Amino acid sequence: MEDLLFCRDLYDPIEANGTKPANKSKEDWKKANRKTIGMIRQWIDQRIYHHVSSETNAFNLCKKLSELFESKNAQNKVFHIRKLVNLKYKDGSSVAEHLRNFQNLVNQLNTVKLVLDDELLALLLLSSLPDSWETLVVSLSNSAFNGKLTFNMFKDSLLNEKTRRKGQRMASSSTHNEALVMESRGRSHQRNSHRYNYHSKLKGRSRTRKDIQCFHYDKMGHVMKECRFLKQDKSRGRGNDKREDKDKDTIAIVSN
Repeated sequence: MEDLLFCRDLYDPIEANGTKPANKSKEDWKKANRKTIGMIRQWIDQRIYHHVSSETNAFNLCKKLSELFESKNAQNKVFHIRKLVNLKYKDGSSVAEHLRNFQNLVNQLNTVKLVLDDELLALLLLSSLPDSWETLVVSLSNSAFNGKLTFNMFKDSLLNEKTRRKGQRMASSSTHNEALVMESRGRSHQRNSHRYNYHSKLKGRSRTRKDIQCFHYDKMGHVMKECRFLKQDKSRGRGNDKREDKDKDTIAIVSN
């Protein structure tokens, strides 16, 4: 609010503690107060507006607002410091966002006039990291000048470490993908090799079976136990007779 009043050149009535400067006329001073009050009232919550609705002095208006909120200052300090202490970074989330949330809580503490020491801020930010960042914590603690950390130094180191870890994950992911591709190629080659061997066996088997003769049907390409005509003859009772005839013919040939 102070910045807004300064930019609008409306802070004089407050800066003068409600006392009219000698170089201003009564009418000009009254008008300046009225403008400042009008600007402040635009930002006042409706729940407390009735407490300052009749105020005509800008300095007294600001004083009354301070008194209204003074009782809540201690409560606000406890609330903000608790949020700052409980703020924790989660692995995989944005480091930049974590730093923004941390800085926002620090700014809120400053607004209630609770200014934390720079080393304390660094330690609070340090304690907000999980155990997986312990190496960085120990490294920074050991490298601190006179054992004293600074908030800006630790903030920069945190961002650099996040960038380094991101690069490692990308390199690891690329290596893993290459390994998967090589493994897939190896499996494909193995499958093709098995398929080739299988077809080669079939071709070899088909070539050798051409030389096999069925002694029942006198045909090439299968053995007698696989002959379907033999099975049909057996079912009709002709299998044994045909074999006996073939044996007689064989004996006759030998005798001659």
